[in-house]
Amino acid sequence: MADELVNLESKPVAKQLIAGWRRQWSDGGEISGGLPRYLISKLGATQIREMGTEVSKLCYPFQVPGTHDTYRPRVAYNEGLPVQPMTRRNRFYDAGNGLIIFLGQEPWFRIDVYAEAFFQAVAELGSPKIVAVEGYNGAAPPEMERSVSCIYSRADMKENLDQYGLRYSNYGSQSRNGPTIAMALVTLAHYEHPDLEMLRMGAMAPMYPFLTSNNDPVGINLDHRSFYDIMRRLKAMFDLEIDLSELLSLGESESRQLVETLEKIAETNPTAKDLIERAKVDFNFMPFETTVDMDPALNSALEDILRNAPDQPDES
Repeated sequence: MADELVNLESKPVAKQLIAGWRRQWSDGGEISGGLPRYLISKLGATQIREMGTEVSKLCYPFQVPGTHDTYRPRVAYNEGLPVQPMTRRNRFYDAGNGLIIFLGQEPWFRIDVYAEAFFQAVAELGSPKIVAVEGYNGAAPPEMERSVSCIYSRADMKENLDQYGLRYSNYGSQSRNGPTIAMALVTLAHYEHPDLEMLRMGAMAPMYPFLTSNNDPVGINLDHRSFYDIMRRLKAMFDLEIDLSELLSLGESESRQLVETLEKIAETNPTAKDLIERAKVDFNFMPFETTVDMDPALNSALEDILRNAPDQPDES
């Protein structure tokens, strides 16, 4: 059955794998589905493999009543003839320089089969470090950097993770909570694949309990600032060569628009104003600042200048 779980086109040696899922529970701000899709386009990544037909057969329903074709498998025809099998899209992409992007669809059934296919592909790629990205909605002040939480599969990862402004999650420790797909895979990695390093980063995308005049939720549905705050951590963590200026610009623009919307709501709604102000006070995040590595020769020259600088006069 193993050969039916993953279809291979090539096997580049991977250093890191960034994974996300469309049509899933923890996709606030479209972080889980949107960030991998952005990276695939931005980096010109090419598909190298996908999960096989056995995963499609065992892990998904044919349809969900009342959702039209949202959860049905994709089909396509050319002049009346089928041109692709009915499979779900769980695909791996090579972005170059050892970076692999995975964009999948959350399974409905048989997490054991889905996980076996995922970790089989990871092993055949050389067991890279895995980062799963997800998002959740909350009253995050849009003008502030996003809060990024983390769970991880191995205890020896924490010392390194401490550098990156991450909040360590206590999800499920006080009451029963079901896992997201990324949480499930990190948990399985911890217990069944102890050789792998896998972590899940989850960012809070701004979404407030108000509705516009069109009954649309007040928030950021596609939150590029969350994309940016996750990626700047991964850029530093893995020394990735990627320009994040576009994500920052998009994120700042979206955040400014939401700030203006919230200000207008607060002008006429005292209850909303109180909630918006309280969200700023209660917002919990770990700031992250990147360090700049200076050229050793330049660093030495600056040290010489400071060492030989004349003493400043005492003006006391």
